[in-house]
Amino acid sequence: MKSSKLMIAVAFAMFVLIASSHAQTLSMNVTIPFTFTVGHQILAAGDYCVIEQHTALKVVPADGHSGVIVLTNATGGRSDEDHTSRLVFHRYGDRYFLSQAWLGGSAREVFTSAAELEYARTTKQEQAIVLASRLDKK
Repeated sequence: MKSSKLMIAVAFAMFVLIASSHAQTLSMNVTIPFTFTVGHQILAAGDYCVIEQHTALKVVPADGHSGVIVLTNATGGRSDEDHTSRLVFHRYGDRYFLSQAWLGGSAREVFTSAAELEYARTTKQEQAIVLASRLDKK
């Protein structure tokens, strides 16, 4: 069981690396003023770089410590939408969950985690938006 999970994780990491090497990479720097959850990991308030890697997002602290990679779906991007580079969070009381990342006119939606689904069952959902301080194209 553990070896199959490890093989899946390695295959996913290789897929992300190969896919990201063939596509233009977009990244943005943001200051997030609250503790938040990405996937299954809780991250502290602070400065982050968010990198779009094909079908995934990588959220890396500015201090260079290891980041979090989550799978995403393409969403939005219509011409009548606001294309400001930003992160959108779902808020339940004092808990924040990364929901979307808008980078350079394209939007990536983060898959909802089991932890967020638990909060959604019992707490009213609100939204918090954090604007990017800088958008980079590589």
